Amino acid sequence: MMWKHLECLLALQCFICLVRPAFVDEKALPEPCDLSLTWINEFQIKLSWNLSKDLDPSCRVSYEIKKPETMVTHKSFVELYVFLVDAVTYTVQTKPEECSDRTISKPVNITVTKPTELVKNFNCSLYTSTAMNCSWLIASQAPEDLLLYYKYAGENDIEQCSDYLYTAGQRTGCHLRGNISEQKMYFQVNGTVNCLSVRNTFLVEPLKNIKPQAPKVKITKESRSLSLSWAPPDFKDRFNCWNYTLRYSKCQETQCKNISKKTNENIPYDPRCQYRFQVKAVYSDKCGTGQSDWSEEEIYGAEDSLIIVIAIIVPASLFLFVILFLCCLMKYRETIFPKIPQPSVILKGMLNNSKEQTAFKRNLYIPVEENVEHKISLEIVPPLPIMQPDS
Repeated sequence: MMWKHLECLLALQCFICLVRPAFVDEKALPEPCDLSLTWINEFQIKLSWNLSKDLDPSCRVSYEIKKPETMVTHKSFVELYVFLVDAVTYTVQTKPEECSDRTISKPVNITVTKPTELVKNFNCSLYTSTAMNCSWLIASQAPEDLLLYYKYAGENDIEQCSDYLYTAGQRTGCHLRGNISEQKMYFQVNGTVNCLSVRNTFLVEPLKNIKPQAPKVKITKESRSLSLSWAPPDFKDRFNCWNYTLRYSKCQETQCKNISKKTNENIPYDPRCQYRFQVKAVYSDKCGTGQSDWSEEEIYGAEDSLIIVIAIIVPASLFLFVILFLCCLMKYRETIFPKIPQPSVILKGMLNNSKEQTAFKRNLYIPVEENVEHKISLEIVPPLPIMQPDS
């Protein structure tokens, strides 16, 4: 009995699975027709479609576009910016607003194929509010006629780079000038590959990546401390986005200190020590990325006299010692390193009785002949007779 109930449940489930798609299809709105894509300019496309003939005129609908972000419109077209690095697929669906018991339609897709890669690692860094550098690496299929175009968001004018940066004769960057800090920018690198025009497009938000000029540190002595101050990077409304790293040495001992959202700091002062200061501006993570180079080193206080003396006397003494050692070595080198007779020469001379034997013998050490005392004997000589004169 139990098995029969199970069989009935399974049969009912199969029937639901078969009937449900048809029921859902009846509830779904008809999808858009004739979806197409056309280019408006170097950076924008236009997606357009037609209303389905099966759509009930009394049904109020909108259209949902995914790219992959989602947007909704009541029109039968939409204009979008395209950034071609990889393939992009756009999906359009009919969405009910005032349509009883109707559900969203099936998706209709259209794809912009992935272009040939012309450049890699496209990156732009803002240096000041009016200057920015963009750079890239050349891809393997990049042609020699690469050109860079750009436009500001909200403007129609498209401009070409007028100040290219070169590496090994190829264009690998562009220096831009103008009021660019407060806008989004659209870039396109294009060239000709196999007789076909190829484009790579990019979106850049300049204020998201900043590399400002290094700060300049000012030092003032106040009582028992040194007061440090510097100017923040020159970007409007970005004062709270900057943190700073202070690196300083005191009596040759280096220390680092992180400073948040202020442009001054006090350091206890020891008159016996010399101080060296450097500051670096760091862009806050909540605002973007980037940092400056280290500032020029600022020095305060006289250098320790003992260190100067040691730095001068020790190398000078070592140099003098080396000179004296070399002089002594040259003077007494024969005594310190005497010549050692070569056994091979001796043996050759003994066997061949050559001239080398004679020359060698001359060079052999001959001991100095010692003075030997001879035995001396004394004899007593009788005195000679004294002759008497005749009387």
